[in-house]
Amino acid sequence: MPASPVAATTAAFTRIEIIRDLLHECVYTDPVRARQLLTELDEHLVAIGSTVSVLEDRTGYDYAFDHARYLASLESQEYRHEAAAAPFATALAIAESRGDIADKLEIYLDYIGHLANLGQTEAASDYLDTCYRLLESYPSDQLQARAASRHGYLYLLYFGYPKATRKFMEAETLLEGNTFTLTPKDHYFYALTQAGLGAVYQGSGEREGAIAAFRKAITCCETIGLRARLPWHQLNLGKELLASGSYEQALTYFRAVVDSNANGSTQALAATYANMGYCYHYLEQAEQAGHYLARAEALYRSERDPDQVQLAIVGSMRATLLMDSNQWAEAIDQLQYILEVVPVDDTTSDPQLLSLTADAYLYLSVAYEETDDYRAAYTHHRTYDHYNQRYHTQIDLMRQQQFAAQFRAEQREQENRQLKLRASQLQLRALRAQMNPHFLYNALNSIQSFISDNEAATASKYLAKFAMLMRRSLEYSNYEAISLEEERQFLTDYLEINRHLRFEGQLTYEITLSPDLEEDIIGVPTMILQPYVENAIEHGLRGQARGHIAVTFATTDDDDHLLATVTDDGIGRVRVREMQALDPGRQHQSRGTEITESRLRLLSDTQQEEEWVTITDLYDPAGVAAGTRVEVRIPISDVPPRQRR
Repeated sequence: MPASPVAATTAAFTRIEIIRDLLHECVYTDPVRARQLLTELDEHLVAIGSTVSVLEDRTGYDYAFDHARYLASLESQEYRHEAAAAPFATALAIAESRGDIADKLEIYLDYIGHLANLGQTEAASDYLDTCYRLLESYPSDQLQARAASRHGYLYLLYFGYPKATRKFMEAETLLEGNTFTLTPKDHYFYALTQAGLGAVYQGSGEREGAIAAFRKAITCCETIGLRARLPWHQLNLGKELLASGSYEQALTYFRAVVDSNANGSTQALAATYANMGYCYHYLEQAEQAGHYLARAEALYRSERDPDQVQLAIVGSMRATLLMDSNQWAEAIDQLQYILEVVPVDDTTSDPQLLSLTADAYLYLSVAYEETDDYRAAYTHHRTYDHYNQRYHTQIDLMRQQQFAAQFRAEQREQENRQLKLRASQLQLRALRAQMNPHFLYNALNSIQSFISDNEAATASKYLAKFAMLMRRSLEYSNYEAISLEEERQFLTDYLEINRHLRFEGQLTYEITLSPDLEEDIIGVPTMILQPYVENAIEHGLRGQARGHIAVTFATTDDDDHLLATVTDDGIGRVRVREMQALDPGRQHQSRGTEITESRLRLLSDTQQEEEWVTITDLYDPAGVAAGTRVEVRIPISDVPPRQRR
């Protein structure tokens, strides 16, 4: 008897769970196996696509998210940037539409590496800024370490070696701090951090430091079994040893890459063969050098979209070997081939391409001179001068761009520091203005009256409520965001105290939420609505023995904001202004709303001008003031899991 759809789907999900557990390890330890598992996972997801609603929908979301981010990670580790773009886009879309803070941090930190590899530093910096904001409300040494490592690489792109070093050291300290259990991905970031330190030392000319850092990266990978990145770290160390003249040592690491077949990475293997060719060339073993250069060229050509620059670099070395052995005709053919494959024209600005072209013309000049074709030698040398001058011009422009990029990065950091300082100042001002002194005095005086009247139980009851309200006010002031559930409860407690201690039970209130709002997982800025509720009491209901406050939270047309409404049945703004004119000291309303609107602008991600607060005067049919309605557009965010109840 065939299994029911529900049973079949349940079995498929069981297998998917096993695949997910394996992928968690294999993405960093066995990339070939990881790709096989991703193919199997994709088949299962397609098979259950029409019946995923049989089980909890969010479970299906998790699987799709994991599939996309793991595939993106694999492609990115092998520098397949175009192939990584689509799964990154999928994972980002899922995380931003349905993910929590941890999901967003996970994919954002991976995506930053992808953007940095593409040279899109400003976009990478934007995502890094977002990560730091999320980490403020979701502190995690583990994710902070990863963010610091990514930050170090961004500084490297700006040639900010001192700042890059500090960030890499911060990441290293956190990863070695034993405050959390390291996962394979954490070990991956540790090796990545050591490679970053190696790059810093390379750029600073500290070869011994670079070699030591690359060795630490390799040791980490070998100890944990991180085969996905091990070939690249071995390649980096081998290249540094090659540059230092330690050819035999370099060959040891290059052979290790070959022995592992670079764990399936064609690019790493091709680069290794090329560097082995260079080693043997410097060891004056021309036959071996030619053999490995030919293997490198064959691998580069086997790619779907061959890297013409790498082909030209290998071709240049092969031409050098031919010239060293006085095979001038063959060398000329090889150099002419380089000029054919290198995509250079009058608009080319890439210094590497211009350098390869200039070198090819210089070697052609030498080769033609050796074959007594002096006219060709002269012509090619003049062409070399032309491209060499263009190369140095572009190098100068590139340095100017680097300085400009460093300046922009410094300016951006300064602006971020100013924004954080402004946010801190606003939060402090908001705390100071949060509770009107009149409320505090009235509440305490009422409690004192209960004590004087020997109503100890009542005094104790409301003193406890008042103390709890003050405690929450101080506690929440440390958070950028709290859950909508916590905001609703805070307002309820605040209104309840006012009802009994200020209005002697004559104040009524209601707080309602749209049914589709999940108040336990929606985050709002800390105590953002309380100043408007307080204004309704202090000003709208001023002088009245009784009154009513209605607070509502509703959805908006987008998923990034809520619409909160505070309505009172008080005396109206016209009368309030008249009374304030007679009593200038009562200006709490204008100060509180100014601070709150500043917070709303600062906390929103949008760069567009928004009308955050709308105030409407209410009138009865006879035209008499009947209260005020305040509508507040509130940006929403995720709620840190530690705050969820």
